[in-house]
Amino acid sequence: MVPTIERPIKLLSNWFSLEEVPYEKVDCFSSKARRERVSINDTKNTIWFHIYFADKLAGICALYLTNKKCRIKGDWIKPEYRGKGLGRFITNCRLKIIDEFGYKNIEVLTLHPNYYKSIGFTIHKEVRKGVWLATKEQHE
Repeated sequence: MVPTIERPIKLLSNWFSLEEVPYEKVDCFSSKARRERVSINDTKNTIWFHIYFADKLAGICALYLTNKKCRIKGDWIKPEYRGKGLGRFITNCRLKIIDEFGYKNIEVLTLHPNYYKSIGFTIHKEVRKGVWLATKEQHE
């Protein structure tokens, strides 16, 4: 069961925004994302988001939430929008959402373990070639 906060979720900054959307609106990115080893699947308890840069759709990301588990997942940004700070923005937004939901433990399967280590995640192990498990404990 996914906890409830005010929905649909929409977070904004000066140039970026994150807006909750149904899976059907992200599925069109699955083949492009798969080529870059990003999994976009319609799983129960996943909240999907469109990422916008200056009101233009720049990518997608998600949160997988159950009673016991919270996972950051599904990050895919169009190549022309990479390197503009969207990755940090979407991570910070989802950490804020996770905190509002009340989760204390977060996990991510990532191709970029050094990034997650730099923001306080613990890198545990390589679960498959080039994919690392990282976790973080939220404190009150």
